[in-house]
Amino acid sequence: MNQLKWIYFLVLVFAGVVGVSALELAAPFSSHMVLQRDAGIPVWGTAAPREKVTVTFGGQQVAGRADQDGKWRVALEPMPAAAQGGELKVVGSSGELVLQDVLVGDVWVATGQSNMRWRLKDCTGGREAAAAADDTAIRVLNYEGTLHPGGQKYSVDFLKKMTIETYYQAPGWQAATSKVVPGFSGVGYHFARRLRESVDVPIGVVHFAVGGSPIEAHIPREAMERSPLLRDFLGDWFKNEDYPQWCRQRAAHNVAHWLADPQLKKKSPPHPFAPHFLWDAGVARFLPLPVKGVLWYQGESNATVDGGGGAPVPVEVNRDKFEVLVRAWRAAWKNDKLPVYHVQLPGLNRPWAPFREAQLEATRRLDNVGMAVAIDVGHPTDVHPRNKKPVGERLALLALSMTYGEDVVANGPLYKRSVFKNGRGFIDFEFSQGMRAADGGDLVGFEIAGRDKVWHPAAARVSNGYIEVASPEVRDPIAVRYGWANDPVCNLVNEAGLPASPFRTDDWDDVKPSGNVERGQVKRAKTAPKRDVIRVACIGDSITFGSGIANRGENSYPARLQKLLGDRYEVRNFGNPGRGVVKKSMRGKQKRAFLFMKEHQDALKFEPHIVICNLGINDIMDWKKFGKDDFVGDYRELLQQYKALNTYPRVLVWGPLAPLFPGQKFFGDPGVEEINQAIAKAAAAEQVTLIDMAKPLAGHPEWFPDHIHPNADGAKVIAETVSKVIQE
Repeated sequence: MNQLKWIYFLVLVFAGVVGVSALELAAPFSSHMVLQRDAGIPVWGTAAPREKVTVTFGGQQVAGRADQDGKWRVALEPMPAAAQGGELKVVGSSGELVLQDVLVGDVWVATGQSNMRWRLKDCTGGREAAAAADDTAIRVLNYEGTLHPGGQKYSVDFLKKMTIETYYQAPGWQAATSKVVPGFSGVGYHFARRLRESVDVPIGVVHFAVGGSPIEAHIPREAMERSPLLRDFLGDWFKNEDYPQWCRQRAAHNVAHWLADPQLKKKSPPHPFAPHFLWDAGVARFLPLPVKGVLWYQGESNATVDGGGGAPVPVEVNRDKFEVLVRAWRAAWKNDKLPVYHVQLPGLNRPWAPFREAQLEATRRLDNVGMAVAIDVGHPTDVHPRNKKPVGERLALLALSMTYGEDVVANGPLYKRSVFKNGRGFIDFEFSQGMRAADGGDLVGFEIAGRDKVWHPAAARVSNGYIEVASPEVRDPIAVRYGWANDPVCNLVNEAGLPASPFRTDDWDDVKPSGNVERGQVKRAKTAPKRDVIRVACIGDSITFGSGIANRGENSYPARLQKLLGDRYEVRNFGNPGRGVVKKSMRGKQKRAFLFMKEHQDALKFEPHIVICNLGINDIMDWKKFGKDDFVGDYRELLQQYKALNTYPRVLVWGPLAPLFPGQKFFGDPGVEEINQAIAKAAAAEQVTLIDMAKPLAGHPEWFPDHIHPNADGAKVIAETVSKVIQE
């Protein structure tokens, strides 16, 4: 080592930076990356204090010097697209870094919550699409959170190590091969694939979505401080009743160990649902690397006060939050025309109609923002509909039309105006060319009302470029709605086959969505598209299993339930005789609780949309010993494992248990009433539905020949009772 290098080395030693001053690039940079074309490209990282750094790429060479903290940054001049991979070299006196196969093209950010995160391999046709992935000009950067907000309680040690610097992990940029894309966002991949069919430049997609995350977690602190709507969330968000309730509850569950630690109580635990956390951990650390635009699929956690079936949040609240986010993106990238394309929430059995209206209003109020309508690809009970290809492709159509200037139809019919005369309504739409029913039958999904504000289904037809609506129940209509329901049956499309957005012309806040066009309540055309199957898991003990029933495969209550519900449903029996709730309970040397059984794991893997649980009667055997103390907590733990599934299933619990009458086992035992009270307490705590199975079975000892298990007749009544609750 020559004298100058020795002197430099000694300076580093005495400065205390040896071992931490190695030349490094910032997190967004890796081999196989895509740099944004036609934009100045900042390149930055760390080095030794005052170290000179030279960056070479694409025929350019730029140099800079690290500051006293070791941070450096240089900028490359704008470059045209380049599909031939190049070498990006960073050289300093302390080392050299070389990135291979770097392309120049268009970079898109894909973010939001779980439907954007939903992996390609789990989508309809996703495995086939992944197997056919052969376009190496598509590159992906897949940031995944280290804390997934499912049903797990994370340790204090884990949470202390989770910071905004460590939350997201990524393997670096990767070519979108058949081995890589199965684990990438299905929406993001289908977007890139469709874009590449028309745009001959490399496409990079950077994924930041986190399941369940509220919009507040994606907005920077500075934007929240400036917003009267959001600034109050910057305090103790766990206790702020205006913060999405489901997010607060799930976060509190994830960080329960932290909250229980008296030494940490006053310090807010880190969580991806916290205000501005995902911005700080994701976009802020990616900046200022330029991008072409942003894709956004989010809203499920913000649509209602509890994130589920509660009251809808006012339209203007969600509209304004989205506008704050869009402006924050544009300010961060210093581009007040940054393209933003988002997904309108699909159908689901939740009151999302006002949220869809908020999304439509925000789209119309903001320049260079487009909305992909997904009302036709939802699922009645699954918050994660699997058919993501149309969603990604519709986002791509918006980009092709609005960003790339392609001559493509990118929107379905969008309401423009309406007029009512002679007892009929005439509705004018944008993007109305070739309007028709998607299934080739009658148009459905329209309702009209008069001054009495009573809604009635309307017959609808295409007439001279308008949609004409009428109902014999409404002589003088003054308002019309389309698709204004939780999970509507609505089928208006244009010549491109793109669906119309739901809308309403009234502003009657005192009138709820009528439900007249809910799925299953409207006579549908014979050629209507097939809907996804609704999976029903029946978990429980011997009564669910069908013990004592001749030919239980045909006559058990789950088998009977399948016949009653029909082909739209798939019902499976996960019963296991002798099982209970309390984890300490033993049967000889084996555990008794259903939680430890293979049937429980099989039911979770089934990913049900509805769970029907019948457990508790066997816990009477250990009730006095430890059942009283442990039953409610253990039952809640079991139910939480189903509630944490990605299908967000509806959970139905039997309570009270099957009726007791003279001669029946456990008749008169006080423990039964205590168990019934404990079941009701657990159900209330977990906000699941109780099915009263006592009333329909009471007074029929003939249905219980062995004094505890129902026969085929009893199982039939059980199935009829459960079916009625499901269909209600």
